[in-house]
Amino acid sequence: MSSDREWIHEIIDSGELPTGIGHEGDSDSDELERYRLSLALLESSGKNAPPGFEASVMARIDNVRRRSSWASRLRSFWPGEGRWVLPSLSGGLAALMIVFSFNLLGGFGEVKPVPSEGGGMVEVMFEVHAPEARRVELVGSFNEWRKGEILLDGPDASGHWVASVELPRGHYEYFFLVNGSELMTDPMAAAFRPDGFGRENAIIEL
Repeated sequence: MSSDREWIHEIIDSGELPTGIGHEGDSDSDELERYRLSLALLESSGKNAPPGFEASVMARIDNVRRRSSWASRLRSFWPGEGRWVLPSLSGGLAALMIVFSFNLLGGFGEVKPVPSEGGGMVEVMFEVHAPEARRVELVGSFNEWRKGEILLDGPDASGHWVASVELPRGHYEYFFLVNGSELMTDPMAAAFRPDGFGRENAIIEL
């Protein structure tokens, strides 16, 4: 535990995560686990996060994200609408330990790109079958994974929800968010990408 206490003092004194937390040969999951442990030790010490600590944490996470797709949405779903807020260590551990424990629902969805007259933008019709849902949102890389911005209309008599969204041409990942907490992968998407949490993001190319 002496090395653990050294981590605490190094973080408090320097305002940065110790360079020795991540070791050569560690997997990305091991490295993030060490970051988590560092936050846990700080939180248990009752100390406030030093100035610049948030930036240091996020820089380290970004480095891991560039090497591994499983951390690609670690920052994406946070009560601050996709923004990390670490004014003190209170809540810091929760920020890094977010686990997407949402239920993956079944359903039928469809994405219909509709060329717009402008040329640079494409109107996309997103559709998903979720007859039991009370609310369905569209969340993706096109809106920085922020919830509450793109709501689908529905359900219709057959249980379908739809939303028309105008997007610039490009490559996007997305999912449907049901009732504010349940992730639904679009089963009709042309391609998918593992999110590292046992689920997949749908992919659309425009």
